Amino acid sequence: MPRKHDLFLSYNSRDHAAVRQVYEALKSGGFNPWLDREALTPGRLWQAEAEKGLKSCRAAAVFIGPNGIGPWENLEMRALLTRVAQEGFPLIPVPLPGAPEKLDLPAFLAELTWVDLRGGITEARIAELIRGIPSKKSRSKPPSKPVSLGPPRLHNLPPALGDWLTGRDDEMQALAASLEGGSPTAIVQRHKALYGLGGIGKTRLAVEYAWRFGSRYTAAFFVRADSPEGLRTGLAALARADLLALSESKAEEETVHAVVRWLKLNPGWLLILDNVDTKEAEIAVLALLQSLAGGHVLITSRVRDWPRNRIHTQPLGTIPLAEARDFLLKRTDGDRRTTPDDIDRAQELAEKLDGLPLALEQAGAYIVHTRLSFSKYLEVWEEERQRVLEWHDEAVMGYPASVAATWKASFDRLKPTAATLLRLSAFLAPDPIPEKMFESKKEIVEEACELLRSETGHADGAGSIHEALGELESYSLIARQEGTFAVHRVVQEVLQSRVPPERLKDWIEAALKIVNGYSPVPPDDVRTWPVWNGLRPHAARVVLLADGVGLANPTSRLMGQLAIYLETRGLYAETEPLMRRALDMDEASFGSQHPKVATDLNNLAQLLQATDRLSEAEPLMRRALDIDVASSGSEHPKVAIRLNNLAHLLQATNRLSEAEPLMRRALDIDEASFGSQHPDVAIDLNNLAMLLQDTNRLSEAEPLMRRALDIDVASSGSEHPKVARDLNNLAMLLHDTNRLSEAEPLMRRALDIDEASFGSQHPDVARDLNNLARLLQATNRLSEAEPLMRRAVEIFERSLGPDHPNTRIVQGNLAALLEKITSESSPPPAPGRGGSV
Repeated sequence: MPRKHDLFLSYNSRDHAAVRQVYEALKSGGFNPWLDREALTPGRLWQAEAEKGLKSCRAAAVFIGPNGIGPWENLEMRALLTRVAQEGFPLIPVPLPGAPEKLDLPAFLAELTWVDLRGGITEARIAELIRGIPSKKSRSKPPSKPVSLGPPRLHNLPPALGDWLTGRDDEMQALAASLEGGSPTAIVQRHKALYGLGGIGKTRLAVEYAWRFGSRYTAAFFVRADSPEGLRTGLAALARADLLALSESKAEEETVHAVVRWLKLNPGWLLILDNVDTKEAEIAVLALLQSLAGGHVLITSRVRDWPRNRIHTQPLGTIPLAEARDFLLKRTDGDRRTTPDDIDRAQELAEKLDGLPLALEQAGAYIVHTRLSFSKYLEVWEEERQRVLEWHDEAVMGYPASVAATWKASFDRLKPTAATLLRLSAFLAPDPIPEKMFESKKEIVEEACELLRSETGHADGAGSIHEALGELESYSLIARQEGTFAVHRVVQEVLQSRVPPERLKDWIEAALKIVNGYSPVPPDDVRTWPVWNGLRPHAARVVLLADGVGLANPTSRLMGQLAIYLETRGLYAETEPLMRRALDMDEASFGSQHPKVATDLNNLAQLLQATDRLSEAEPLMRRALDIDVASSGSEHPKVAIRLNNLAHLLQATNRLSEAEPLMRRALDIDEASFGSQHPDVAIDLNNLAMLLQDTNRLSEAEPLMRRALDIDVASSGSEHPKVARDLNNLAMLLHDTNRLSEAEPLMRRALDIDEASFGSQHPDVARDLNNLARLLQATNRLSEAEPLMRRAVEIFERSLGPDHPNTRIVQGNLAALLEKITSESSPPPAPGRGGSV
């Protein structure tokens, strides 16, 4: 079996005689070069066999004779060699006798080491060629970036960006691969549309593709096609003397026909149709494509919807934040005022601009133009955002318009419902927005539509929410996924800047009403969390904006609900400022004795208790109790809630004799109000049982705990966190009465429920881990107990802080456990509650 080939010989068939001499010289030197006339089997497909031969070799010699570069003029072979060049395959340019002294070659060949045979095919020159063939072990690795191949000789491309095209390696490779899969003569299936938000860098990527991979084509043309008229004008301009050199008619239509005829007769070209952003322009382009054959058409567009049977589409998103930061540093290098924290401030700016190329370029140009530091630009951005968004200097920037102006045409084309949804979204977070939120509040959306009509004067009727979202997506103004959509944060900034100042409060109020109306209750119930998890960033954003313009209602209500959700998630640092602000707003709106104020006081007091500030919590609880007794009477369920919470705090401060009558009174009120099977009754039973346990009345406590568990299973289901709480309490009582085998499965079940409900880092999970570890320690399974106790300590330290009582209890439990592990003679401890939390 013949061994594999060493060197692939690529040449123009008219230079076969010279290449044959090289082939014979290599053969006599012990090499086995691949030469088509020797290697190809009659009847086999030439292209497939050539590709197989190329892959079997360690390198390729690209011969350049008096007749040109050979297979580079063959479209299929050119695509093949281009691909292997990108993959790092070694290529050796070899000028043959008779080749011109000045060669017009792809840029990447000019950068390689040559073996020049123009002086004659001698043994010394062949030896140079042999030395250039890499060993089997030294085949080069693929480059990290696409190889620059250079444009075709005939082109009207805008200037290349080169290294300034940041963060687009994957997109460039995807584009190159999709167009490389067949020759330009494959026509329709190889047309491509790059679509995405205005300013996302579609034109830059298309132009850079033409510069890097233009040697695949006989010609590359760039035409602005933002309207049917612009398309015709751009095509007619290709007829000029320095391009196609066609006779130009006074009638533009005749010149366009001549250009289209040239494209039909001269295959192998690339045509970039830029800014096809309207339906009218799209229709004109599709009509043109019916007349074209023999080349690739690359379209850049904000329009998402193209006939998939005729045009492949490739979406374009923002660039990674690390790449965005590096671009800002490089773009302003030498022209900004430097500070020690430049890298951090560049990262902060990249995050604010969220990787949008146009916004990054505008920021970089502005910094260069004004000689600012990153820190100062960030100040200017916050204080004068509208002016910065509108700033534009084409001499400094690489874009034809400012950030603010770029999307104006798209905004102005939208129908009222789509425009309304987009503007309302500007007052939410740049996170996925639930589509159901708008669909469930159609009446508020319609009110906002009327607000927009009064501002713009448009009289168009309202459309459906679904149609409006489709329209926004078709213009790449939103990105949709799995029932949600997102708006880029810079688009949000521009949309806000377009709102008349006298209407700003109205729009914020509309967005606030939509979020507030969609927020489910109660927020501390995990069954509402599938909604709250997605709603959280939008609620946080809109209450901040609403508070800033003086909207108290329903801001305080939404603020309070968000705070309860965050508290239940164990996010105390985020919770407290919301609770305090809601209290201030309600006191200012309703007075200090209003029931809403009592609710705010109660919520804040419970947070203070959870974070071990009991002396601060107690007066707030007593004040809330007094307000509710005065407003609702002493037998109202609200009063039961206040009594329970105050009693729980008294228990935590070891005032058990004061706590017990309050708990029993709360239980009586709730049973009288709701009946014996209500969830609030289960809370009362649990609290009283825990107090009885603390006072060593275990036989009285156990039936109350079991009754509470039965109520919560019946009302909330067996996998609810309330059930986990009940299981944990009952298990600790069983532990205290030395029924460890009964306690353990209850503890494990409670842990499973809480981890499934809250995640692995919640304080309730830490409580469960600690209690289970104490039980394992009591049954002398120390190696099982230690990792659980360590996890509990880590969670409490992270969520509550190292000085919280619960953290200190578990730290003490871990220390005792470690001491027991190291002590070989320590007897097992007597059963007891120990450090349960």
